[in-house]
Amino acid sequence: MNPPLPPEDWWRFADPVVWVPTAGEMALIDGHAIASGAIPERALIENAGRALAHRVQARWPEGRVLTLAGSGHNGADALVAARTLHAWGRTVELVRCGSRPPEPDVLAGWDLALSDVSCLDEALSRAEVVLDGILGTGVTAAPRAPQAGIIDRVNASGRRVVAVDGPSGVDFTTGGIPGASIRAELTVTFGWPKLGLLRFPARARCGTLEVVEIGFPPPGTPPGVRALTPAWVGSYLPEPGDDAHKGRAGYLTLVGGRVGMAGAVVLAARAAIRSGVGIVRIVSAPGNREVIQTAVPGAVFVDWDDRGAVTDALAWASAVAVGPGLGAGPEQIELARTVVAERGEKPLAIDADGLNAWAGDPEALREANAGDALLTPHPGELARLIEVTIDEVLADPLAAARGAAATTGCTVLLKGTPVWVADTSGAASVTVHASPVFAGGGMGDVLAGACGAFLASGLRPGEAAGAALMVSALGVLGGASTSGIVAEDVPDLLPLGRRRLRELTPGGWPGVVLALPAAVESRPQSPSAAT
Repeated sequence: MNPPLPPEDWWRFADPVVWVPTAGEMALIDGHAIASGAIPERALIENAGRALAHRVQARWPEGRVLTLAGSGHNGADALVAARTLHAWGRTVELVRCGSRPPEPDVLAGWDLALSDVSCLDEALSRAEVVLDGILGTGVTAAPRAPQAGIIDRVNASGRRVVAVDGPSGVDFTTGGIPGASIRAELTVTFGWPKLGLLRFPARARCGTLEVVEIGFPPPGTPPGVRALTPAWVGSYLPEPGDDAHKGRAGYLTLVGGRVGMAGAVVLAARAAIRSGVGIVRIVSAPGNREVIQTAVPGAVFVDWDDRGAVTDALAWASAVAVGPGLGAGPEQIELARTVVAERGEKPLAIDADGLNAWAGDPEALREANAGDALLTPHPGELARLIEVTIDEVLADPLAAARGAAATTGCTVLLKGTPVWVADTSGAASVTVHASPVFAGGGMGDVLAGACGAFLASGLRPGEAAGAALMVSALGVLGGASTSGIVAEDVPDLLPLGRRRLRELTPGGWPGVVLALPAAVESRPQSPSAAT
C-alpha cells in the first residue's frame, strides 16, 4: 500500500501567478514559447516526460509501467517518461495507440519497441501503473475507434492510471466528457492547470491533479483566468500587527435575518468576526434580538424597523453586507434596495435574498451601485438576477459570471465547484479546491460574512472574494479529514486558515498538488490496488 500524500501538499504553490488556460490558450502559449526561441519544442517534451517519470516513481516505485502512446505530444511525453523509467531500472512496456507512430527520437536510442494495440489486454494484465498518453488537449468530440475502445479496456482493467496532461477523452476547455474517457488516479498536467480539468465532470476523471513546471516562459498574451492560490491571496492579505485594533480592522454592518432565519445572519456575523473584522452591527428583525445577542455576544444588534438606527449603522460602517436570511417579502426587498442606495460609496457584499431583491433588474442594480460591490450568488440566484435559466448558468458558469459582472457593474463570485470570481474588466479567477463541505447549507452565509469582513479591512471586491474563499478552504481542508464538518463549524476554522496562509512554503520540483482529489467514480480494483 502506498503512503498517502501529506494533506498540506496540495496548497504549496509558491508562484502567486498561476494561469488557467483553455486548450486554445495553451496552444498559443506553447507556440509562443517555441517561436520566440525561449525553449525548443523537443526540450518541452523532454522536460514534461522526465517530470512525469519523477511523479510516477515517487508514488509507485515498484512494478511494471505500461505506456499507451498516441500520435501527438501526449504520446511523446509518455514515451520520454517510459524511457526515463527504463533508464532508472523499471520494467516498461509500450503500446502504440495512434494512427501514426510518435516521434522516434524521443526514445533517445533506447531499444524499446512499441507493440501493436492487439497486445493491449495482455499488457494490461501485467501492469502495475498505466501511463495514459492516448489523446491530448485538442479533443472536443467523442473519441472514435480504436481510441474509444482502448479507453474502455483501460478503465475496465482496474489498473492505476496516470493521465499525461489530462485524461484522454475529456475536453480541456469545458470539462465536458463527450464520449469515452480515462478514469485516472493521478493527472500530471504541464505548465499550468487547464481550465477544463478544474470543471466537472472532467475533474472527477483526474483523480489527484498535479501541475509541473517544464520551462514555459511567461505567456505572451496571458490567459483570461488565473488560479486562486494561497500565494496570491497571501500577497495582498495583510497580517495584523501587534498594534492592531478594532478601528483598523474595519467596521461591518450586516443586514439580514427575518424572523425564523436568524441562523443565517448569525453564521455570517460569526464568520466576519473570525475573519478579523473590528466590530459587527447586525441589522435584523426585532424578534431575533435575543437569539442574535445570545449567539453573537460581541456584535451590536440594530432593529431593522428603526430606520433611523439603520441609517446610522450604514453611516458608521466601513463596509456593508446584505442578504443572509433576509427574506423576499416586500418590506425586505425595500430594505435591501435602501441599503444599496444609502450606503454611499462604501464597499458592499450582496448575497442571497439581497440579490433576489434585484431579480430581473440587473441594470437597476448597476444604476444604484455607487461604489465597489461584490455579488455572491449561487447559480439559481444568478439566473434570476440576469433572467436566464439555471441550465444556461451551469453550462458555462464563467461566461455567466462575466456577463453578470458586465451588466451589473459589480464583481461576481459565482458559487459552485469550482467557484468563479469575475470583475467588470472581464478578468476572472477560479478556485482549485473542492469539498462537499462547501456545498452544505449555511456555507453561503459564512462566505458572505467573511467577504464583508475583508471588504471592511480595505480589500477590493475581487481580493475580498479571494481571501474569503482561500481562508475558508485552508481552514476546512487543512486537517486530515473533513468528515462531519458543517457550516456551523467553519467560522471557528477561519483563524486556522489564516494561520496556514502564513505557513506557505514553496513546492519542490517537479511539481505540487494544486487541487485536492475530487470524488473519483468507482472502478474495479486491480489485485495490487486491493492490498
